[in-house]
Amino acid sequence: MGQKNDKTTKEEHQLTEAELRRAENFKVKEAAILEKGYTRKDLTISIAKANLVGTLLTVPFIVAMAVGYYFKNGGFGISKLLDENLALYFIYLVLLMVSFVPLAVVHEWIHGTCWSFATENGRKDIEYGFIKEKLTPYCTCLSPLSKPMYIFGSLMPMTILGIGLGVISIFVGNILLLAIGVTQTLGGAGDILITSMLIRYKTKGKDTILMDHPTQVGLVVFEK
Repeated sequence: MGQKNDKTTKEEHQLTEAELRRAENFKVKEAAILEKGYTRKDLTISIAKANLVGTLLTVPFIVAMAVGYYFKNGGFGISKLLDENLALYFIYLVLLMVSFVPLAVVHEWIHGTCWSFATENGRKDIEYGFIKEKLTPYCTCLSPLSKPMYIFGSLMPMTILGIGLGVISIFVGNILLLAIGVTQTLGGAGDILITSMLIRYKTKGKDTILMDHPTQVGLVVFEK
């Protein structure tokens, strides 16, 4: 998530009560961290750029899954499915579409569960919500995290639901699992982009603390 300095910003929506509450929580924790001699660096990005650039970063994983499935199973079998079992084809399409919502929830739950291992107050420092305008659930961490734990929690949903299911589909030869793996890998576009930004960012000090921004896509790096 991210940060705004006011109740509204240019070209942004009015902040919700949850966002305002997170912003106040962030200010308190930020003040305590800065008092210890840390400096602050924001690593944030627009939702549009996160979706575009992040999607491009998922392409190598998707291609690898598709190529592996194709050669292991002698093709994708879509034409055969259409010719021999049209009903099953439509069932697969329905299941794929129906899977979006529950797996989106599971995606955010995995974020929170992984981060909660390293937070000050466990699951109490994890907040879940729903963005009505985007029709999507979200998860944010209210507590400082180390760099390894932040990356771990960010990438695990895509790793498990996307790449994991994609690899399984290769060995069981199920095109539905492959399709779900591909869509869930795409669902991790923003996560992999934020992670790549964090990995590429060269910290000025050896000691770093990371925090989710309360209202924007991205995080804050505190370093000394």
